[in-house]
Amino acid sequence: MLAPASESVFDVAEWFLDTALNDGEYLQPMKMQYLMFLAQGYYAALTKGQRLIPSVFIATARGPIEPNSYKLYAATRPPITRTPFDRTVSAFLQTVWRKYGAYSADYLARLISAHAPYAEAFAEGENTEISLEKMTIFYTQGKNTTATPSARSFEGTRVMRSQTGKTVAVKKWIPTGKKSG
Repeated sequence: MLAPASESVFDVAEWFLDTALNDGEYLQPMKMQYLMFLAQGYYAALTKGQRLIPSVFIATARGPIEPNSYKLYAATRPPITRTPFDRTVSAFLQTVWRKYGAYSADYLARLISAHAPYAEAFAEGENTEISLEKMTIFYTQGKNTTATPSARSFEGTRVMRSQTGKTVAVKKWIPTGKKSG
């Protein structure tokens, strides 16, 4: 098994918190959990089962949570210095943020509650571990909708800066061949 892409769950949590702050947004603790869960699933799908975060997620009534970060970030932001990611991981996280960061925590909770890995684990009982293998399969196949894209939509993304200096994820544009008329 390959090593996870991040050293700890806190590196990913801090990345999302910093990104939200840079976008002038407050990131609710549960929304951060949902974003980390989606990032873990899509990363595993793209890397054939490799973990982004060296942690497990459990199914709770509120949605999937990573217990250590959930407990630590529930009340306040702790003074943690994160380890920077390489460009590939940064670009991937930027893509997750651009696809899901604008959604509310409630919307993400409803969305994820319909995802098979979470739903099946929760059906087994509260606090059941969500299988990374099931996440890998589910997010590889994807529904390919705007809300639940397949993992392929995360490939080929690069991080660049806009004219205002804001970090953005960009992909090569490929025309669909449809003609308007």
